[in-house]
Amino acid sequence: MGENQLGRIRAAMLSVLQAHSGHSVQRVEQRVRFASDVEALWYLRQDVMVALSAIDGEAAARRQMKAINRMFKGGLPGSMGPRAHQRFTH
Repeated sequence: MGENQLGRIRAAMLSVLQAHSGHSVQRVEQRVRFASDVEALWYLRQDVMVALSAIDGEAAARRQMKAINRMFKGGLPGSMGPRAHQRFTH
């Protein structure tokens, strides 16, 4: 994944956080801003989701994160992509 795509993902993550304030949001913004690579941003998605959920609720946070999650397609090692969750039944 090139620097251009990395910058777009970073900008998208900061954009969804920008509308909110508070110490926890600022801390996540700072971590996103200084993330060194796509893998770091991939792992920060959960922190962004938690920050948004605390303010807007989980459903709204999931909607906001959907487009960001798609931006990672093709830019991560296969083991880092989204996993299909299987339900265990006995």
